[in-house]
Amino acid sequence: MGTINLADYQPVFYPKSIAVVGASNANIGFGSGFLRTNMAFGFKGQMYPVNPKGGEIQGLKAYPSVLDIPDPVDFAVIAIPSHLVLAAVKDCVKKGIKGAEILSSGFKEAGPEGLALEKEVVRVAREGGLKLIGPNCFGLHSPESGVTLMPGWDFSSIPGPVGLISQSGVGACDLVYSAQGRGLGFSVVMSYGNACDIDAVAMMDYFEADPKTKIVGAYLEGVENGRAFFESLKRCAAKKPVVIMKGGLSEQGHRGTVGHTGSMAGTRHVWQAAIKSAGAMAAHDLRDLVECLMAVNCLEGFTGGGVGLMAGGGARVVEGLDAASNFGFPVPELDDASTAKIQALLPPAGGKGGNPADLANPGIVPGVINPTMEVFSAREDIQIMVMYQMLFYFYNNMRKMSANPEDAMAPHQEILTKAKEIREKTGKPLALVLVDTASSPAHGEVEQYRMKVRHLYTTNGIPCFDTGNQAFSVMRRVAEYYKRRQG
Repeated sequence: MGTINLADYQPVFYPKSIAVVGASNANIGFGSGFLRTNMAFGFKGQMYPVNPKGGEIQGLKAYPSVLDIPDPVDFAVIAIPSHLVLAAVKDCVKKGIKGAEILSSGFKEAGPEGLALEKEVVRVAREGGLKLIGPNCFGLHSPESGVTLMPGWDFSSIPGPVGLISQSGVGACDLVYSAQGRGLGFSVVMSYGNACDIDAVAMMDYFEADPKTKIVGAYLEGVENGRAFFESLKRCAAKKPVVIMKGGLSEQGHRGTVGHTGSMAGTRHVWQAAIKSAGAMAAHDLRDLVECLMAVNCLEGFTGGGVGLMAGGGARVVEGLDAASNFGFPVPELDDASTAKIQALLPPAGGKGGNPADLANPGIVPGVINPTMEVFSAREDIQIMVMYQMLFYFYNNMRKMSANPEDAMAPHQEILTKAKEIREKTGKPLALVLVDTASSPAHGEVEQYRMKVRHLYTTNGIPCFDTGNQAFSVMRRVAEYYKRRQG
C-alpha cells in the first residue's frame, strides 16, 4: 500500500466548515457561484464568505480575511485572481486550515510566470501543512459532506462506491451527470486541474486505502511522474477495479492537454501498455468510462463465458451474434429439448427458439422472456444472458393507444424480479441492450421512458447499454479484469 494517512484527508474530502475566498453577491464568478451552489446542494457544515469588504454575502456574515473568522475552518475555496492567491494561501496556513481548492486559473497552464507562481504556492502550502486541490479546477464533490462542484447543484447527494478523479472540471461534471441514471453513486469526486499538490498518484493511494471507495475511475491528461503513477495504479487495481480514460493520445489531443492543464500527455502505445500492465481497464471516451464503471458496479466478479442471447427481430439477433463474436463471447447452440421449450413460448409466425432466441416482435413480454431466461440459466455453457429491448416501438405503440405510461414499467419490474432470482440461485447475470432509436423531438417522451427503464435496471444491478458492440466491449474488459484478479 502507498504511504497514505486517511486522517490527513478527512478535512479535505469531508470538511465540516468552509471559507469561500472570493465570495460575493454577484451573479457571476466562481466564488459567488460556489457559495450559491453549495447552499442549494445542502452543505451540512458552516460556510464563511471571505471578501475584503466584509458585510453580508448571500445571507451570510462575510469576513475580510480567513484570519478574521472566529471559528476553526477545515477547508478553503479560493476563487480570486491568480496574483492574489499566494497571499490567500499564506493566510490559510496561518489560520491552520488543512485543505484548500484553488479554482483560479493563470498558473502552470499559462506559461513560465504562472509555473513559478504555482511552485511558490505549493512550497508555502506544504511547509504549512495545507493540502491543495488544483489550481485551475472545479474542485471537490463529496455527497456525504454536502460539498459539490460549482455546476453541481442538482448532483445526487446520495453517496456511493465510486471514487473519481478528473483533470477536467467539465469532464467531471459530465461523468457525474451520466452516472446518475446508471445506478452509480460517489464517495469522492475530484476535479484537480493542474494537480500541483494532490495529484493522480496521491489519489490512487487514497482510493486504495479508502474503505468507502470500491471502484475507481479517472480521466487523465497527463502525470508528472509516470513511474510513481504506474506503481500506485498497480497497487490500487490489485484490490479494486480501476477504469482509466487517457485524454490527449493523438497529436492534436496532446496539444489540447498542454494548453488546458499544462500536462504532458505521453504517447498512445506507452499509456495503453501501462494501463494494461497495471491491471486496470482502459476507456475510449467519457461515455465509455462511465459505462465501464456501471458494468463493474453491476457485474462484480464476472469472468465471461457463454451468452444466452434474446432479441425481437432478425436484425438485432444478427447484430447480437456479431457483437458477441467481435469480443470473444460464444453463443452456444441449444439442445433440441431446450430449443423446443423456448419455441413453445413464441408466436407461431416469426419467432425462433434456440440460442439466440428471436422473440419475433419488440414487445416486452415477461411471459416469454422470463421462461427463456430460465432455460438459458440452466445451461452449463451459458454464464450470462443478454437481451435486446426495442423500447422505442413498445412505448411508442402504447402512446398511440393512450395507455397509462406507468403500465409500461410493469413488465420491466417482472423481468427484473426474475433476473435477480436467477442470479441469486445460479450466479448468472442479465445484461440489457436498450436500443437507442429515437431521434426526433416528437419522440422525446419515448427517450425519457428509456432513461427510466435504464435507471430501474442499473440501480438493481443489471447493466444497460445502447448498442451490442458497446455492451460486449465493456463486458470483455470487465471479464478480463476479474480473470487477472483471480490468477
